[in-house]
Amino acid sequence: MEIEIIHQNENSLLKRTEVEFKVMHDKKETPTRGTVAAKLAAMMNTDRNMTIIKKIETQFGLNMSLGYANIYKDEQSISVEPKFIMKRNQLLEEETE
Repeated sequence: MEIEIIHQNENSLLKRTEVEFKVMHDKKETPTRGTVAAKLAAMMNTDRNMTIIKKIETQFGLNMSLGYANIYKDEQSISVEPKFIMKRNQLLEEETE
């Protein structure tokens, strides 16, 4: 799996880096958010727990996915993310009813 950063923007107000990326993968299945987040965090030299994959979509008929991620500077600033996004990224425990 290879990740190429298409566009990167520093959002100083929310203390995050917004990244658009392309993932080239061998399989015909989309890589998991956790796998992509770990690789992207390593590329950006940040902590995996500060990397939120907002969207990842596989292009029809191709071994390529396009995605969007937010990389936060600290735990205080990551609190702006909705709970359902945090759960999707496995950074928040599922609530049992």
